[in-house]
Amino acid sequence: MPRYYFSIRNDRAFDDTDGLELPDLVAAREEANGFARDLMRREPGRRDWLGWAVRVSGEDQEHLFDLLFLDAVS
Repeated sequence: MPRYYFSIRNDRAFDDTDGLELPDLVAAREEANGFARDLMRREPGRRDWLGWAVRVSGEDQEHLFDLLFLDAVS
């Protein structure tokens, strides 16, 4: 199974160094969506989530896509 990395992007970068093995890109998108929702749920109203994103990279650290936190709630 391929490994995907889920890093947070905002005014500072928080890089995922461990990654997670998932079957495909669809599963990686679902994981990014859940990750963003969980973080926003833990801190409701405490942050301005505009501009926050989950950056998903593949095994070779190639950038695959960004998921904006605000897109995770729609």
